[in-house]
Amino acid sequence: MKPTRRQVLGSLCTSVFAPTVLSGFTTPPGLAFAGFDQGNSRYQQYLNVWSRYLSGASVDEAEAMRLLEHPESFRERREAFPDASAFGVFTSCTPHRDVFHDCLDFSLRWLTAPDNPDPALPPLYNRGQLYSWQWSFWGRAALELYEATGEKRFLKLLVGAAQNVMAARDDRHGIVDENQKRVVKSWGSVISFGGPPMRGTDVTATGLIALPILQLANRLAARGELDEEVADLAQQVVPSFDEYEMFYVDLPAFDAGCYRYAFIPQAIDPINHINAFGAGLVELHAFTEDPRHLERARKLFNFYRNAMVVDRDGAISTPYEQDPEFKKRPKSEWFWKMTVSAELPLALARYGQIVKEEEMIGIARTYADVVMADPTGINAMTRRSDKARMIDFKQPLDNETAEYRSYVPMIAASLFFVDREHRIGQKLLRYMLYYPQWFTNGLFSGGGIAMLARACSLRRGFRL
Repeated sequence: MKPTRRQVLGSLCTSVFAPTVLSGFTTPPGLAFAGFDQGNSRYQQYLNVWSRYLSGASVDEAEAMRLLEHPESFRERREAFPDASAFGVFTSCTPHRDVFHDCLDFSLRWLTAPDNPDPALPPLYNRGQLYSWQWSFWGRAALELYEATGEKRFLKLLVGAAQNVMAARDDRHGIVDENQKRVVKSWGSVISFGGPPMRGTDVTATGLIALPILQLANRLAARGELDEEVADLAQQVVPSFDEYEMFYVDLPAFDAGCYRYAFIPQAIDPINHINAFGAGLVELHAFTEDPRHLERARKLFNFYRNAMVVDRDGAISTPYEQDPEFKKRPKSEWFWKMTVSAELPLALARYGQIVKEEEMIGIARTYADVVMADPTGINAMTRRSDKARMIDFKQPLDNETAEYRSYVPMIAASLFFVDREHRIGQKLLRYMLYYPQWFTNGLFSGGGIAMLARACSLRRGFRL
């Protein structure tokens, strides 16, 4: 299977599904869109200020500082980095919690509310890919912000959106997965790889979509706050993880396992897809305490571990795809793929399971010394021996493709490894200070993972 950017074709769904699906939403189960007005929200104010800075228009610094969680950081960085622009300083500072809230309030309603009439969205029953790459990170950002602030408004948004997501699952509406020729307890999309469109589900969507719900249940339980509503949501996702056994490949010679790709079953699923599912299994084990889930996560991690290439200084990289005999050593995956591959080791490390500390340090060094090695740009590749594919921040934005520009904010996911390599925070700070135009809308763009990283920064007190 060639590494190909997925194309979600919502308009190609079979129309016969529509009446069945829409009937499932006669009473909206969670967040609604009707009557919502973002108007002059703090998020819109933030975007306005960021855009004015980008265009070179004048911005009153007092206006900008009112939109920051720590206004003193603006003043301190103006003094500490006198050669940085006000635009760079503003971009580098943590937005105010109200900015985060208003962004999530709009985004989660827009994506999940059954009454959203936006024609740009695929039908609710075909949003599996959007839920994977947006809801998964927005939902977890809301959780980070609840833990950072203790404010129930973030919890309310997360639970309301989770209710909508669960109500949109295929089995709630009898929609057939064309890959398995049956109804599957997951979230489907219409996908094309340049050939005929196919509608189905896969392990990636299942793992990523379940993560916010399972993390919410587990982290509330750790705080003694788990209630019946959230526990029920988490319980509802449990059977989703048993839906892909027909694609599982056990590799006893390596004490490992992997999955064939549901859409192209003759191919092994890319590592980042497998690891997203594995991260879900880790959280599922924490919720259910069923040892088989952790055992499967262990097998998947061993597949990842066997695919690792360790550089001379311990920096670790893996390929996008790996053959199950480990006979090949393909080139490294792009850094935006690595952000998803890292979900599994991060989940394991959170619970002190299986992953070794030197492996976590190795991933951190890949960020710091391979991807972020150049102070004036980032390397899209994640292994030194591969030919670098630089995104040069010194060049005008239009010198780079729109696709690659969209990936730049995802480098913020390096913050998840900052405890293992403190230089990551310093490097990210300088990127934003001196090249703010590349960090679109102050990290509120970037597929959702950039906002999750920034929300984590607020909780951890990084002030980024």
